[in-house]
Amino acid sequence: MPLDDAPSFDQFQNGMPEQLPKPTDPNVRVKRFRILLLVLTLIVALIGFSSVLKNTRTLENLTATGLVRGRVVDENGQPFQGEVFILGTKLITETDADGNFELSRVPAGNRTLVVADGLSGRAFEIQVATASELQMGEIRFEPTAMPPN
Repeated sequence: MPLDDAPSFDQFQNGMPEQLPKPTDPNVRVKRFRILLLVLTLIVALIGFSSVLKNTRTLENLTATGLVRGRVVDENGQPFQGEVFILGTKLITETDADGNFELSRVPAGNRTLVVADGLSGRAFEIQVATASELQMGEIRFEPTAMPPN
């Protein structure tokens, strides 16, 4: 502590003061500022890193998954309304009004894509590559004959 910051004897005439004056050490302020700057830098870096992972297919690269897209039409060429799912997974979606679908985070490898309506379904064998998009194009859904009751 510099001599100029030391308490004077006058402060102790009536005994010990309740609180001594705090020394003003410029190094303490610099250290606190550096810690604050480091914490803010880390927060900004984490936000940036998570943004990059979210907006790219980097996460799919890390998890060995891919994306499957396509359009399903019925036997008359009209947009099909139904479900599309990957057999053996919990991945499922519905086609939109135009028959389009998209399934993300599909595990890489040989998979079975199923297109189904309330009564029947049709399976397609597909090969999903890591960090890639499999464009199925137009899939024609032709219902199978229902067995008699």
